[in-house]
Amino acid sequence: MNTLRSRYMELARREAFQEIADSPTVKYYTNWREFERRLDAADSRNYPSPPEWLEALEPRKLVITNRVAAEGVESSWIRVYSDYDVISDLKVAGKLEYLHAARAKPIVELKIPEGVDAGPILIVSMAGEAYTGHHLRIILEPDSSVELLMADLGNESEGSLKTLTTVYEVSEGASLRQYVYANHENTAVYVRRIYRLGTGSRLELNTLYSGGPSTRVNEDVFLDGQYSEARVVSSAVSRETAWSDVLLNVRHRGSRSRAFVEGRGVVLNRGLLTLRGIAIVEEEAEWSASHVEVHVSTFGEEAKGYASPMLEIHTGNVEEAFHSASVASIGEDELFYLKSRGLNESEARELLIEGIVNYSGVIERMRIPYAKVAGR
Repeated sequence: MNTLRSRYMELARREAFQEIADSPTVKYYTNWREFERRLDAADSRNYPSPPEWLEALEPRKLVITNRVAAEGVESSWIRVYSDYDVISDLKVAGKLEYLHAARAKPIVELKIPEGVDAGPILIVSMAGEAYTGHHLRIILEPDSSVELLMADLGNESEGSLKTLTTVYEVSEGASLRQYVYANHENTAVYVRRIYRLGTGSRLELNTLYSGGPSTRVNEDVFLDGQYSEARVVSSAVSRETAWSDVLLNVRHRGSRSRAFVEGRGVVLNRGLLTLRGIAIVEEEAEWSASHVEVHVSTFGEEAKGYASPMLEIHTGNVEEAFHSASVASIGEDELFYLKSRGLNESEARELLIEGIVNYSGVIERMRIPYAKVAGR
């Protein structure tokens, strides 16, 4: 395995960050220069403790730093690998995937047994002061179900780097509900989550991203089985000088599969945010339905926002296919309406921002202090 890790490090040095074909409209949305600046960071040795409000959220949890601390979760469900070929999980790899494969530790597997309703489990991925790499494998056996609350936390240290990949195998008839809260502080973070859904399985994914100096997130949903379903609702905020690129991708492979993808983002001051919603319906996925919407609102003259939807249909038989997008600064009409209800301009703007941040429902479910998200 050490030889394989060395090979992946060689590939990481040779590979480009991104091929031009990665985006159909703009060559680069991600701040790759910030990642490049941090690539040589040493492995992290110091990790903060999870915040108190998060520690109190659920009694059953996995806290991941450079080791795994489990509390209240059945030990037979957890496996920790000292070495593992993560590329075999990811299938498609580029520069940062190879870097991740060469350096990520630990590799954690959580398996929900067949027919078990596991209830809520909290997973906390903490970033250290230098480089942190976490790889998770989540397996739902047939007819099982679980609610996962995932906190992906950055670090306040300048120059910190994190790679986080998670692969979900959702077997026939299984159901996964997941809430993801990401707050990346001063860390450059590269995230890939891959969901593979079997026949009649269901995914309900609610996400909230508060980006750092460079945040790149890929949510890749593969509707492999017939009658599989996915509902993805995302909120994103890019604060001050943060630079975030969020991709919400769905690929229909099973017939009569259904997907609903909706993203709402807000950019503050000199931040930059891109929301991309992409749905591909393959030839064999007949009579499927796909719905994609991405909308970005900007606050401040220097705020930059992009919304990019794409719908690609390879069959003549679909039940429904829809996509839309918008980018707009908060309008005077909305502010006037709120001010007419007794709010001053600052209060009105804050209420509009909070509405977008709360859109995904993550703040309510995970009981997150709004001030942490908004940088107050």
